[in-house]
Amino acid sequence: MEKLSELAELVGRHAGPDYITDILSDIRLLRRTSTSEPLGGLAVPTFAVVVQGGKRTTVGDRIFDYRAGECLVVTLDVPVSAQITKASANEPFLGLELALNPHVLASLALETGLSSTTPEIGPSTAVVPLSDQLLDPLVRLLRLLSSPSDAVALRPAIEREIMWRLLTGAHAASVRRIGVTGGPVSRVVKAIEWLKQNFAEPVQVEELANRAGMSLTSFHRHFRRATSMTPIQYQKRVRLIHARTKLLSEQRSVASIGFEMGYGSISQFNREYRREFGSSPGVDVDTYRMSPQGSVT
Repeated sequence: MEKLSELAELVGRHAGPDYITDILSDIRLLRRTSTSEPLGGLAVPTFAVVVQGGKRTTVGDRIFDYRAGECLVVTLDVPVSAQITKASANEPFLGLELALNPHVLASLALETGLSSTTPEIGPSTAVVPLSDQLLDPLVRLLRLLSSPSDAVALRPAIEREIMWRLLTGAHAASVRRIGVTGGPVSRVVKAIEWLKQNFAEPVQVEELANRAGMSLTSFHRHFRRATSMTPIQYQKRVRLIHARTKLLSEQRSVASIGFEMGYGSISQFNREYRREFGSSPGVDVDTYRMSPQGSVT
């Protein structure tokens, strides 16, 4: 595809030497010359495109493999594990990520009448081929990097076009849930927000269901369908992601961070950390610090 080749050329030209390059606000370019081990993190609503190479993203018990010309959309704040599966020095992995703005999406849905129906709750993550209708504005968006003055004037309209294509394309069913009010979608989002802010606190699923204003059975079913994990699994993974971030950025003992994250014993912390990330906290941090930083989508 001619447009995909141009997009690859633009990403390769503007991506920096590091794995992730932040360009403009809410836009990141990705380049890596080797495959990687899985990296866990908390993803925010994002539109991610593989331009060259391959990537794997795991959300709960669901695995998404996507390659050049395919895109992934994440519509909720969910713990994910991501790794580069195809990359080399001669043909590096290239990708781009665009944050999904709930205000723009909600405004478009309201203006065009799409907000008149309440979307069904479903998986927060999906991979589909990149359509020509999305590829064209993405190319035009990255062309603006060579002309900052044009970017100021033209970027909002191009990004609005991209959001519209997402609202009406193959990802429509999941994207339309972003920013929606009312119904089970917003109730699950409410529970997710509480878990994100109180990840170190003991929690009962019955309490979360009450906070969401749902029956226990309904809440559990909708939460798992949206996030591909149970509420307890969600909290545990968010807790471990925060623990890993602190281990990387703070000169503190594993024990002190484990207790701060709400673990009753260090052996429990080590055991769950090893199960999630594949090695003990100390070994994992040493390995991560010696490798290129990764992306969580």
